[in-house]
Amino acid sequence: MDWLRIWFSRCLATFRRRKLDEELDEELLSHIELAIEDNLRKGMSKESARTSALRSFGGLIQVKEMYRVERDLPFVDAIAQDIRYAARQMKRAPGFAIVAVLTLALGIGANTAVFTLIHALMLTTLPVRSPGELVRLTMNLSVPATDGHDAPLNLPIIEAIQRHSHSLHGVLGWCVYDFPFRDGSLNSGLHGAIVSGDAFESLGVRPAVGRLLTPLDDQAGGGPDGLAAVISYRLWRERYRAGPSVVGHHIIVTDHDATIVGVAPAGFEGVITAEHPDIYLPLEFQAVLYGQAAKHEGGRLWLQTFARLSPGVKRAQAGAEMNTLLPAILDETVPSAMRHLPVIETARFEVKPARTGWSKLRLQYTGPLLMLQLMVATVLLICCANLSGLFLARASARRQEFAIRGAMGAGRFRLLHQLFVECLMLAIPGALLGVGFAWMTGPWIVHMLGNPQAEQAISMRPNLAVLSVTLGCAVLCALLFGMAPSWFASHTRIEAELRTLHPRTAVSGTRLRNFFVPFQLALSLTLVVVASLLGSTIQRLLTESSGYRTENVVFALTDFLRIPEKGDALVALYRRMAARIEQSPGVEQASVAALYPLMDSRWTEEFVAANNAGRVRPVEATGNVITAHYFSALGIPMLAGHDFQDDNSDTDTCIISQAAARLYFPGNSALNRTLRQIIHQMRTGVDTFRDCQIVGIVQDTKYDSLRESPPPIVYIPLRAEVNGFSNAGAALFFIIHGRSVEAEKSAYLKALHEVAPTSPEIPPFEFTQTFHDSVARERLLSVLSGFFALLGLLLSGIGIYGLVAWNVTRRTSEIGLRIALGARRVEVFSLVMSQVIGLMVAGILIGGTAAFFASRAIRSFLFEVRPADPLIFALSTLLLILIGLLAATLPARRAVSIDPMQALKTE
Repeated sequence: MDWLRIWFSRCLATFRRRKLDEELDEELLSHIELAIEDNLRKGMSKESARTSALRSFGGLIQVKEMYRVERDLPFVDAIAQDIRYAARQMKRAPGFAIVAVLTLALGIGANTAVFTLIHALMLTTLPVRSPGELVRLTMNLSVPATDGHDAPLNLPIIEAIQRHSHSLHGVLGWCVYDFPFRDGSLNSGLHGAIVSGDAFESLGVRPAVGRLLTPLDDQAGGGPDGLAAVISYRLWRERYRAGPSVVGHHIIVTDHDATIVGVAPAGFEGVITAEHPDIYLPLEFQAVLYGQAAKHEGGRLWLQTFARLSPGVKRAQAGAEMNTLLPAILDETVPSAMRHLPVIETARFEVKPARTGWSKLRLQYTGPLLMLQLMVATVLLICCANLSGLFLARASARRQEFAIRGAMGAGRFRLLHQLFVECLMLAIPGALLGVGFAWMTGPWIVHMLGNPQAEQAISMRPNLAVLSVTLGCAVLCALLFGMAPSWFASHTRIEAELRTLHPRTAVSGTRLRNFFVPFQLALSLTLVVVASLLGSTIQRLLTESSGYRTENVVFALTDFLRIPEKGDALVALYRRMAARIEQSPGVEQASVAALYPLMDSRWTEEFVAANNAGRVRPVEATGNVITAHYFSALGIPMLAGHDFQDDNSDTDTCIISQAAARLYFPGNSALNRTLRQIIHQMRTGVDTFRDCQIVGIVQDTKYDSLRESPPPIVYIPLRAEVNGFSNAGAALFFIIHGRSVEAEKSAYLKALHEVAPTSPEIPPFEFTQTFHDSVARERLLSVLSGFFALLGLLLSGIGIYGLVAWNVTRRTSEIGLRIALGARRVEVFSLVMSQVIGLMVAGILIGGTAAFFASRAIRSFLFEVRPADPLIFALSTLLLILIGLLAATLPARRAVSIDPMQALKTE
C-alpha cells in the first residue's frame, strides 16, 4: 500500500504548494548559510564563500524543480500552466476566441439537440427492475400496406402464452386510452392506460403511495376495492397536492366509479415511450365499457405485449420456442374456419428487445433522426475544418514562439499538450453554450413531431448521458481541429525559425490550410443538396391535390358511451345532431364518419362484383361508414350518381371511388351495379355476405397518407347493422364545414349540449392542422436539414474569408511590389480570386460526387423528386458559388486597395 500513501501525499502537496515552497526556500537558505559559514571557517572571503556554497548545490532552480517533481503531481502542474497560458492567449485575441466558441456552440449545440431527442425516444432505459430482461412480443402477419410485421396481440393469445411458454414469464398486456374523468368539480379528459393486473408486478415497479394493481383487480366485478385505479406521480402532485389521503379516494372514469388505490413512482411513464399516462386501470375495464366479449375478442389485435426472459434464456431461444408453440396457440384462439386463411397460416411470433420500451413514434422517426444526426455530425466536421484553418493561421504566426520553447527544452509532446489544452479551453465553453442552445430549441423540435402527447412526455432537458456525450464531443472536436496545428507546431524547425526576421512571410502550413476549404465546401454542398431535396419533397406533398378541402373544416370526436340510445336509436341521434349543426349560422355542411381523412387508421374489407362472385377472388378495399353531406363537407366532387339521403333509401347502397370502380368493374360503368361485401366472422368462422347497389361514384382521394396513391374506397351508409358498429358506434367523428372554424366549433358544442348533454366535451380540431401534422416527419427533416445546410454555408463562407484574408496579409509585400511595378487593380483582384476559384472547383467536384451518393441514400424520404435532380444540383452549386465568391470578395477588395509605399516600408 506504499503507492497509495505516496499518491495521497502527492495529492495533498498539490493543494499545499505555496506553504511547501516557502518551507523549501527556508530549508535551502539554511543549508546555504551553513555552507557559507563552513567556507568562512576555512579562510575564504565572504564573496568566495557564498559563490562556493551556491556552486556546491548545482543550481537552486534545478534543485527546486527536482524536489517538486518528487513532491507534487507534475502533470497537474503542466495542465495548470497550460490553462493559464491558454487564458492569456485568449485574452490577447478575444475576437478569435469569440468566433471559435460561437462556431463550436452552433455545431455542438445542433448535435446535442438531435442526440437529446434520439436519447429520449430510443435510448432511455425504462425505470423498471432488470430492464435488460424485458422483451416485446409481436406477430408478423405479412399483411401488405399495413403494420402487420409489428402487430400487437390480444388477451386470448396472451393467456395462451402464459399457459404454454417456459422461456417467458410475467407476460403483460398494455394499451393506452383517453378517459373522461370526473372528480368533484373537475370534469376533463385524462390520458391513461389499461393494463394486465400483474403488469406492475412483472415490471418490478414499487408504488410511491398505497399499492399498485394486482391480478385480483383484473377480474369480473373488480377486486376488494371495486374498480381499482392507479394515478401517476405527476397527477398526484398537481391535482392532489401529494397528499397521502388520495388512497381510497373515489373518482368517475367514463361514467363508472373507481377507487384510487395507489400512486405510481416518480419518473415512471409506462412502457410506451412518448406517452404519459396519468391513470392506470385493469384490463377488466375494457369489459366494463364494452362487455366481456370485447375483452376476450379473438379477432382484434390491440394489446402491446411485454414479457421477461426466464433465467438463462436468450432472446433467440425464446423466439424459437414461441414459433414452435404458435400452431397450438392459434388453434386455441382462432376459430377453426379461419385457421387456414393465408394471413393466419403465414403468421409468426417475433420476440424483440424492450429495454427502452416501445413507441409508434420510434417506428416513424428512427430513420429521420439518424439521418439528422449524420447531418449535424457533418456540420460539426465543417466547424472543425473551419477552426483548424484558423488555428493553422495562428500557429503560423506563432512559429517563433514554438521555436523558442523548443530551444528551451520543450519536447514535441509538451507542445502538443499545450495546444490541445488551448483547443479544450475553446471547446468546453462552446459545449456549454451548445447545451444551452439545445435546451432552448428542444421544445420547438419536439413540437415539430406533430404529436401532442410527445410534447408533454418527452423531456429535452439534457441529462447525465447527454452531457457525457456532449463532453466527449467537445474533446473530439478539440482533437480534430487541433490536430493539424499541433503537428505543425511540434515539427517547427528551431534553427531556421529563430533566424527568420519576418514571421508573416512564411508559407509553412499553407498547403495544409488550403485543404480544409475544399473539404468544407464539399460537405456544405452535400448538405445543401440533401436539404433542397427534402424541401422539394414537403412542397410536393403540400401542393399536390389530396382530393379534399382543408380550409374551414373541423373534426369532432364523440363519446356517446354514457347515453342510453343504442343501435338504430344511436344512428338516429347522430343524424339528428348533424342536422342540428347544419342549422347553426355559419355552418354549411355537417356529416358523420367512422374515420376522417389522414387519420392513419385503415379499415379494409373484401369486396367483389356480385356478377363475378364465385369466379373472381374477392379483393380488399378501404372502407368508411358515413352519412349524407360527407363529400360536400370535404369538397370531394360527385362524378356520377347521388349522395346518401340519410333515410330508408340508403339501405343496401354504397358509394365508391374512381379507383374502386376501375378495380371491380374494369372497362364498364359501375353506377347502379351491385358490389358484394364478404364479412369474416372471427368468432364463428362463418363468412357472411352483404350486397349493396352503387348509387354514386366520387373522385379519388388520399386516405392514410399524402404519400400514397389514392386507394379504392367503398363508402357505406351509417346504420346499426354495419359490422363492428356496436363497439365503435359510440365514437364516431362529426365533419363540419362552414364559413369559419369558430362558428363550426361553436355549433358542434351547442348541438352536443342540446342532443347529448351527458357526453364529455372533446375539443374539435381543424383539418388544416391534421393535414400539416400528416407531414410532420417530412417537415422536421426539411426544416432542420435546411437550417444545417445554411449553417454549413455560413461556416464555409467564414472559412473562405479567413483563408483569403490570411493570404492577403501574408502576401502584402508581394502585392505592394506588383502594384508598384505597374500591375493593375483588376490583375491583383484576379490574382487573389484565382486561388479561391481553384479551391472552389475542387470542393464542388468532390461535393457533387458526395451529394450524388447522399441523395441516393435518402431516396426513401423523397416524394416525386428525383434523387439526382439536375435543377436542384445546379441551384445548390450556384448558391455555394455565390456564397464563396462573396466571402472572398471582401478581403480581395482590401488587397486591391493596398498602398505600395506602405507595403514596401513594412518589408
